[in-house]
Order: sequence, then C-alpha cells, then structure tokens
Amino acid sequence: MSRKSRERWLEAEERWPALQQFMGCYLHQDWPDDHGSPDNAIEAAIDENPLDVRKAVTRDWWNWNATLGAQYDPRAAINEGLGVEVVFESANEARKFMNSVYDKLVVSIRRETGEPWKP
Repeated sequence: MSRKSRERWLEAEERWPALQQFMGCYLHQDWPDDHGSPDNAIEAAIDENPLDVRKAVTRDWWNWNATLGAQYDPRAAINEGLGVEVVFESANEARKFMNSVYDKLVVSIRRETGEPWKP
C-alpha cells in the first residue's frame, strides 16, 4: 500500500468510520463471489444492518460526499479510502454508484420509519 493510499484509508477510518465499515465489509475483493454485483452487495449490506447503523452510514456518506465525493475523480477516495474493490471505468461511473448507495440507504430508512428522513 502506498503512502497516499494509507493516508486515504486512515482519513476515512477517522472521519467516516460507519461508511468505511459498511462499504469495505460488503465490497471487498470477494464481492463477486459473495454477491455477484456491487448493487447486490449494497442490498445485502442494507438488509443485514439495523436502522441505527444505516442512519450512521448515511450521515457519514453525506459528509464524505460534501468533502471527497465532489472531487472531479472520486475513485481513489472510494477504492483506497473506503476499501471498495470495484473497478470503475470512469469518475462518472463511480459517482453514480455512490449516489445509488445513498439513495438505497435513504429509501430503506424511510420505508422502515415511515418518515421523510434526511441525514
């Protein structure tokens, strides 16, 4: 692991621990065998985590997105910082994926609480 990669990992671990744990645990190097697709991995993560964890992940995502997700190319922040082992062909593909993660989390929270919840 390069020094810059380690710095990205440590920053995410400190600033967005719930998001890093959520993403890294389900999109590690074995995600194709375990889940078949990144979307299926996220669905499994949502299904297997309680409401309070999903809320914490969503709050971390909101902060992460305002900080690093808004970068021109967030792939290093996603792959190295959050431990996501998905190869994104473009910055736009990575952004779309992360936005879909947020959308799925919010939908799951709202479905469970019945409220128009926002982080």
